[in-house]
Amino acid sequence: MTVLHDVPTQQTSAPVTPTPPSASPRLVAAVVRGQRIAIPCPPWCVVDHAAEDLAFLEDLSHAGEAATLPVRQFDGSVEEVLVAQLVQWPFTREGEAYLSVDADGSGECNQYAAPAALAFADQLVAHAEKIRRLVGALR
Repeated sequence: MTVLHDVPTQQTSAPVTPTPPSASPRLVAAVVRGQRIAIPCPPWCVVDHAAEDLAFLEDLSHAGEAATLPVRQFDGSVEEVLVAQLVQWPFTREGEAYLSVDADGSGECNQYAAPAALAFADQLVAHAEKIRRLVGALR
């Protein structure tokens, strides 16, 4: 049996305060078919929309900063799992923002609207509490 030490710790930052619904998005530049246009961008978006020339306006997406869980593997490498971030494709039919979750680092993501995203977060808290109880049994 191998005991892994030096599991990377995730840096914590100040709690994120949700933006009030009345907060206006900022206007930023985007490039679509060589044309520079102004688009509304939510405060949580970290994408540089002017960095890429998109073929269609529908290709434009907003993405927030990713929250990841680094897990050390048997071979010593670190895999990022449970990658979660806010995403929105504002110029598509279903243009509402959602929580995107890539559970295993495969790039395949599930989409959670606000109520389901909160339920998912609650499940993560319950899972962490179970892990803490397991660790307590090691003492």
